[in-house]
Amino acid sequence: MERKSVMKAESLIPASWFYMDEGGKNKLNWLLYEYALVLFDHVMGNRKKELVKWRSRQSDKQIAEFCAHYAKRMKHSIRARQEGLEANVKMPEYFVSDYWHANTRRENRAIMEAAHAAWTEKLQICTACNGGCIYEGDMWCEFFDRMDSGGAVRGAGGETCI
Repeated sequence: MERKSVMKAESLIPASWFYMDEGGKNKLNWLLYEYALVLFDHVMGNRKKELVKWRSRQSDKQIAEFCAHYAKRMKHSIRARQEGLEANVKMPEYFVSDYWHANTRRENRAIMEAAHAAWTEKLQICTACNGGCIYEGDMWCEFFDRMDSGGAVRGAGGETCI
């Protein structure tokens, strides 16, 4: 992912949208925040005609708000997977259609394809990070505070996270 695109996403999707208080600054919420950034990048960079047309009707801010909403909707499914209640993280189409009522089915499917690609990319990023966000979801996450103070956000192995 290009750093320029991530910086735009970071300016439109504040990390503070993913926690309400200090107790919400956990690793799962950080994972969801980073996923929203990756999703924004995939939605904005996708050249499929359905997404190009769809993007022309939305502002960048509206798309960023949707990406944050979509990422937060995944929380229950991620927890169900962590607890062994589900074999996979589920990403149903109604996560899109409930938010964008005027979308066509093709637009929803194109957004879902971008969401799946973004999730795959996020998981690849996570395997390099060693921060444990997927497995230690309820643990406190220092990345929120580091970001708020303007410091670099690095994983447990010293690598730069998104």
